[in-house]
Amino acid sequence: MASESVLPTAAPDQKYVTVSPMAGGYITLDDKFFVHPADPKARRTVPSLTFLITHPGSGIYGADQSKPFHLMFDLGLRKAKELYPQALQKHIDGRAPHELSPGVAKQLKDGGLDPSDVDLVMLSHVHYDHHGDPEDFPKAHFVVGRGALNVLEHGLGGIAPHQHFVPGTLPEDRSSELPDPSDQSKSKPLGPFPATYDLFGDGSVYVVDTPGHLPGHVNLLCRTKDRWLMLCGDAFHDRRLLTGEKDIGTWEGPHGTLCIHLDKEAAAESIRRLREFQKMAGDEVELIAAHEEVWWKANRRNAFPAKL
Repeated sequence: MASESVLPTAAPDQKYVTVSPMAGGYITLDDKFFVHPADPKARRTVPSLTFLITHPGSGIYGADQSKPFHLMFDLGLRKAKELYPQALQKHIDGRAPHELSPGVAKQLKDGGLDPSDVDLVMLSHVHYDHHGDPEDFPKAHFVVGRGALNVLEHGLGGIAPHQHFVPGTLPEDRSSELPDPSDQSKSKPLGPFPATYDLFGDGSVYVVDTPGHLPGHVNLLCRTKDRWLMLCGDAFHDRRLLTGEKDIGTWEGPHGTLCIHLDKEAAAESIRRLREFQKMAGDEVELIAAHEEVWWKANRRNAFPAKL
């Protein structure tokens, strides 16, 4: 069993959440861009996973706390390639074979939840394969990690000119950033993680600062009745990074060495912390990254409207 210092103890009136995964489209990734060493011909068609987290009721972000609170963690890809600008359409063509339709909103509707009943959308980060179709969630508040809104509006400039972002992707009047992870009045350490934020204030969901991939990258640690689930976004793209079998990959671009993570060292430290957390928590927690095709194949039977 995990010690109390790693996973918070349940309160006598503890609230729990349910978690339902969905595939927000599929893209194909070349191993050589993600892990080292890599077979230069190895490729994987992977999902861009999204998760519906349902809380029994909370008044955060102005929600009606007499009703279940619906939180989406990531929205996957847009439902059609043509909804992206030309630069990103070209990028997606480089990820073929790919499948973008039908989009997350339709999957929710088909499963019995009106997308307008989603209260909050939290993005692990603002890459094109995670922000999905924000306009399909007309009443949701959108929240991202510290610094992510600036990236979305202004890009990364000369630091990573190969990465593309679209200003105005998120609704300006319904979007905000999480508290600064260095603000100790808002965030607290949890196990090996220096900064976590109790989203609902009741110990059911913790936002975990996991820097490295992109500014504002966060994970979500969810307390279900049976176990904990750590939703990892792009903290790692391949489980062999988590086990230590592989290192983070790099490649040579026109202007030098490139990495899928903006800050490779910070990403490696986040992976190390996740590995330590997994070891300390044992079977009480399951870690799930956004592009794990093996995990998805084993768990797609639990896709919304089912639950993990």
